[in-house]
Amino acid sequence: MKFLIANWKMNKNFDDGLKVIKAIRKKIKNKSNKKYIILPSLQSTLYIKNNIVKNDVIFGSQDCSQFKNGAFTGDISAEMIKKIGCKYVLIGHSERRTIFNETDEVLKTKMNRALEQKLKVIFCVGESLTQFKQGKSIPFIIKQITKAFDKSINFKNVIIAYEPIWAIGTNVTPKMQEIDNIHYKIKEAMKVHFNITKIPILYGGSVKSDNSADIFSLKNVDGGLIGGASLIASEFCKIYDTL
Repeated sequence: MKFLIANWKMNKNFDDGLKVIKAIRKKIKNKSNKKYIILPSLQSTLYIKNNIVKNDVIFGSQDCSQFKNGAFTGDISAEMIKKIGCKYVLIGHSERRTIFNETDEVLKTKMNRALEQKLKVIFCVGESLTQFKQGKSIPFIIKQITKAFDKSINFKNVIIAYEPIWAIGTNVTPKMQEIDNIHYKIKEAMKVHFNITKIPILYGGSVKSDNSADIFSLKNVDGGLIGGASLIASEFCKIYDTL
């Protein structure tokens, strides 16, 4: 199975988001061998879901609370996210790690909350430019994985997304061989540490229609996590066609 995930971040209000979704639905459909998942701002999701003719779009949340429910002002629990109709939740994006100072421990707790609600987790890993230049990408990413996961997790409900921090929104991507190698090393680490031999690993970081075919042709890449390009329906559809 191949996956294409649209992370809209803090963009598109409810009516703009609906227009994009309608345009996407006209051009592409989820298939048995590949699917697309949309992560709008959560305040728009229910409106969009209720205003499309068929319930054939898969939605996810860009984050969830580390807490179950209660006096946590501004937070949204995994249970609430599920009741809106989301199937997936994105956890550990570099913007959450760096801007909001989310630690490995917080991210692990968030993942547990999501999995308790039978949500599927898209877990992000990735290194800084300094770590990349120093050749420390692989050990850093493996450390992120081993701190977040343990053997009790149902890995059938987990997707890993590799996003080099220095490639997000910069129009710069690693070389194809580097992308494939890091994906291979992640899969190898999952086998060594958790005895998991099949887990989707997606690439994210300045993916566009003019480079997506090359990226998705790599042996160890199972799809993409798309940021800015997912805000334009025609561009997102072109990327999906290369999946």
